[in-house]
Order: sequence, then C-alpha cells, then structure tokens
Amino acid sequence: MKFLFVLFARKLCFSNIIIVFSIVFLGFTVHAQDSLRSLNASAIRMFFPKKPKVYLTSVYKMPKENSVQLKMNFGQYKIVNKNAWIKDDNRDKRPREVDLVMTLFPSNEKDWIEDYSDLINNRIQELQQLDSAFLIDKSIKWNLYLQDKDQQYSKAKSRVHGVVIRYSSLETTQLKSKYNKILKKFDSYSTIAKEGKKLIEVTERNKDNWKKMLIITDCTGSMIPYGTEVLLWHMLKTNKNNINQFSFFNDGDQSSKAIGNAGGVNLVNIKNHNKISGAINYITNKGVHNYDVQENDIEAILTSIEETYDFEEIILIADNNSGVRDISLANQIKRPVRIVLCGVYDNFIHPDYFELAYQTKGSIHTVEEDIYDFIKDEKGKIIKLDKQKFRIEKGTIEKLN
Repeated sequence: MKFLFVLFARKLCFSNIIIVFSIVFLGFTVHAQDSLRSLNASAIRMFFPKKPKVYLTSVYKMPKENSVQLKMNFGQYKIVNKNAWIKDDNRDKRPREVDLVMTLFPSNEKDWIEDYSDLINNRIQELQQLDSAFLIDKSIKWNLYLQDKDQQYSKAKSRVHGVVIRYSSLETTQLKSKYNKILKKFDSYSTIAKEGKKLIEVTERNKDNWKKMLIITDCTGSMIPYGTEVLLWHMLKTNKNNINQFSFFNDGDQSSKAIGNAGGVNLVNIKNHNKISGAINYITNKGVHNYDVQENDIEAILTSIEETYDFEEIILIADNNSGVRDISLANQIKRPVRIVLCGVYDNFIHPDYFELAYQTKGSIHTVEEDIYDFIKDEKGKIIKLDKQKFRIEKGTIEKLN
C-alpha cells in the first residue's frame, strides 16, 4: 500500500510539472517578445480605433504564421510594400491583431509620447487609408511595441519598423461574404471619422493667420464620431503660443433649452496637448443626457467672449449636420467668427453657419476650402462667392467670366 501511495504521489508530482511547463510554454507562445513591460496608453488612445496596449521590448520578434509586415522606414509613415496586404482589392484576409512597431531610440521612456505622437498618428492614418477595415472593424486588437535595445542610429534603423498584422485567412466565398457583412455592420462611423481627422488640414492652412485664438468647441454627442480631440490636440501641439483659451460646450448641464440660457459652456485652460482628450470626454459626458439636435453655438460664443480677454481670433468648431438653435442671437456678436465645420459632404453647408459667418463678417473652413466672402440674393439667401464674380438679377445669381 505504501509503495502504491508513493507511486501515485510521484505521478501526481510529474503531472503538476507537466501542467506548469505547459502554462509557461503557452505564456511564451502568446507573449513571444522578450521582457515585455507595459506602458500607459491613455495619452495616445485618440489615434487608435480603440485603446491599444503599449509595450517596451528588447527586440520585436515577428510572428511565424498568418502575419504580414507592412514596412515603414525608420522615422517615416509611408507604407513601402502596400501590395503585401491586399492585391487588386481581393480581400482574402481578416485582420485580428495589429502591432505598430517602432524603436524607442532616439527618444526615451519619459519622452516617447511627446516625441512620437505625430508619427504614431500618421502611421495609423496611412494604414486606414490602405484598408478601411482597420478603422471599421472594432474587433481588431491593437498593440504598440517600442524596441529599447539599441542606442545607436545604425542599429535602431535596422530593426523592424512599421505595422505587423496577424490575420485569419478568408479562403472561401462564404467567409469573404460573412466578413463583408461584418464590415458593413461596423461601417456607420467610418466615413465620418476619416473626414473628421482630415480637419487637421484646416489648421495647417491657417496656422500663420490665426493668432491668440479663443477656440470654442461643440462637445455634444453628435460630435463624438469626428474625433475632434485629434484636431484640438494638433492645434495645441503646433500652436501652443497662439492659443489663449479653450471653451467647450455641450447640450446644457441642465434640462433648460431656453434661447441664450441653456448653460453647459465651460472655459478651460489647457497647456498640455495630451490632456485634450480627457477634457473633451469629461464635458461631453456632463451633457450627454440632454441630447438635442440643434446646438447653442451662439450662447457659447457670447459667454466665452464675455469671460475671456486678450484674444484676437474666435474659432468655432461645430457640426455641420446640427442647426444652431439660437441663431437669432448672431447679431450680438461683434467680432468675426472662424467656423471650422465637421461633417461637410457634397459641398453642402448648413444655412445657419452661412448666416453666422455673414452676420459676423467671419469665414467658414472645411477640409477642402476656406470661404471668406458671402452675399445675399434678393430672397435673403446667403451664398458663398468662392473668389468669383457674380451678379444678382431677378432673384437668380449669374456667374461672370
């Protein structure tokens, strides 16, 4: 009996060793990178479709199966080998996990967010331009790997750089059809998000013209898809000395919709661009239960002007698809308003924003154009001039050569 007990104990001990070894081996398989250390991803969350995991690793190791590397040169964001992912629009892969791979050099563990934010944003944008699935498919897992072994340019340059995609093969027509249905299901915000992030082009065109800005931003629920935090992040990062005050407004902290008295206007001093996202989320959430299709833009402008001093330009960032509830108060604004519009499609601009720009002798700015000149036709309709000559005759506008 004693012999049997000892034999059983030895078998049990051996089984435990096998189980422990299996767990360790499985862990090694899942986390094939050496000496992973996690970093806080909050400050770069806005650039990704959903919050990524950020790791420090000595040297990134490529997955062995079902993976594609889209190569980007050291410090660059253009994809060198685009055809490695999808050729001739023939989708035969579904992305499951995406690794954005960089080297920590020439930055460091303290400053990498500040140093690499623009590069990270540009690399994600480049990937999404290649295939909208990386924007639409919310099931994709996202990682950022920073390789920290090398402290010399020549060695760091030779490491893996770019994007590594782990995928499932779509080998049959049925699988391809099923994935296309999934993309269609997720597709509701994809175009909106792309257009919203392109608004950075507006600030690039006007960064030398807009000085000492009072920036007033719509933070109502309808603005969430546009990713306005990326736009404001960019403005603060590139024009910190030219931004005097931020003002954010929602649908009202209370239930009141009274013209000129809805509330929800919040003036905030922000000097660190990495804190933009947190401020927008906080103020959006404060007004989320008071949803209204039309917004209190004019109240926000008047309140912000009254409570701010020493500014030159008023910048309003607004949703073109929401009307201005208090547009009747526009004649109280005695300074030009520069209106940056999200959600302009097929060149349609909401009449309320034409009215606001016209009343304040301001301007309208979209991804495609900056509009400074407006006229009224005989019926009182406001029309943009687009640097062309027109004449109004019998209620119609005729373009002159």
